[in-house]
Amino acid sequence: MEQMLEKLKGGLIVSCYAGEDFNKEMGMPQTMACMAQSCVVGGAKAIRTNWENVAAIKAAVDVPVIGIKKIYRSGDMVTGDFRITPTLKEVEELLEAGADGIAIDGTIRERYDNRTLETFIQTIKKEFGAFIIADISTVEEGVAAWNYGADMVGTTLSGYTPYSKNPLPFGQLPSPEPDYEIIRDLRAAGVEHIVAEGRITNGEKMRKALDAGAHSVVIGTSITEPRKIVKTILMDAGL
Repeated sequence: MEQMLEKLKGGLIVSCYAGEDFNKEMGMPQTMACMAQSCVVGGAKAIRTNWENVAAIKAAVDVPVIGIKKIYRSGDMVTGDFRITPTLKEVEELLEAGADGIAIDGTIRERYDNRTLETFIQTIKKEFGAFIIADISTVEEGVAAWNYGADMVGTTLSGYTPYSKNPLPFGQLPSPEPDYEIIRDLRAAGVEHIVAEGRITNGEKMRKALDAGAHSVVIGTSITEPRKIVKTILMDAGL
């Protein structure tokens, strides 16, 4: 775990997520593998990706690959009601695909299994010994996940749960400012290793996240989703 933390320290993790639910036009493993390769050549310290693309990306890059698998309630991708790697089944699938670590749902929302978050994290550690990033939306969730044994806490869902401090519509353009406050508050509450993720769109914002106390930073759609990049350029141009 210490070796992984050292690899990620102060670095950029690029989220190469593409599938039927998101970034559909890029949703082919070989496409995401090429994207990941290019990002690594550019200096990315790790890649975060969904299960469909883990194996192809793992074969293409020599940096850590963090895997996730979104599970939608009743398979409904329209409402956006999903959890991130919510059960041991998804954990096992990601690790079998070659993921070096996994991101899980660390929120207080209803879970998709009969375990508490505490028992879920502890079972993952006991059965698989996996490196865990717990994606959370509030300081309280982050502190709980950290105390339960998560190796890192990710601010991925800050703003995207109904009870977040400042709820936001997913995919809003232009992107609102990142939640630097939650990073500072998590550090003040004793969480040592934070992954800053969400609405970080450039180097200036990455620097602010690191200065606020993040161990590393994830940037996704601003790098790996051409549709969003084009929309943003046209919006900035007043077109």
